[in-house]
Amino acid sequence: MSKLEALLGRLEKVKGRNGSFVACCPHHADKSPSLAIKENPDGRILLHCFAGCSAAEVVGSIGMELGDLFPEDAQRERIGHRGQPTKPRFYATDLLKIINFEALVVSIAAADMSKGKPLSDVDKQRLSLAADRIREAATYAG
Repeated sequence: MSKLEALLGRLEKVKGRNGSFVACCPHHADKSPSLAIKENPDGRILLHCFAGCSAAEVVGSIGMELGDLFPEDAQRERIGHRGQPTKPRFYATDLLKIINFEALVVSIAAADMSKGKPLSDVDKQRLSLAADRIREAATYAG
């Protein structure tokens, strides 16, 4: 599955073809598509929410990361002059929104567990992913 297919599979009311799509934005209460999605020839996926949501907010709302919008080759181009990977810069507000969303996932799992409801394997994987994303966001904040 391509990165574009993975993204589109998590969105609602997707319409379009040939690398250009619209869908409902998952970050705000969207009744009709306000999110534009375009795949560039180099494999980068561009997002624009006409309601003003940032790309980080959009992908965070569906459990993805900004890095999921770029081809694997682009990841190698982010190597600094000393051979160390460079950290992309994020606004603190975007990092807090990601942490807040992932903390919600953790709190839902905690509430279910406190009621004696066992977590499915899928729930356990999502909980682990939430913890990883919280740790990763915290490293960018520091």
